[in-house]
Amino acid sequence: MVLAVQCPNAKCRKFMLVEDHDRNKVVSCLLCKTAIKVGGGGSPSGPPKSGVRPIPKK
Repeated sequence: MVLAVQCPNAKCRKFMLVEDHDRNKVVSCLLCKTAIKVGGGGSPSGPPKSGVRPIPKK
């Protein structure tokens, strides 16, 4: 599954797509290089973690 994460830097706020294997890892924003903690996902019925949105497969 692919996840969309948003940069926490208030001056950037860029959205990026990351792979499922990046869950619970820290990635760098492609634009400003701010460290972004990729959420671990939660229960499927619960809301997504802040800044992480699953992208459904088509």
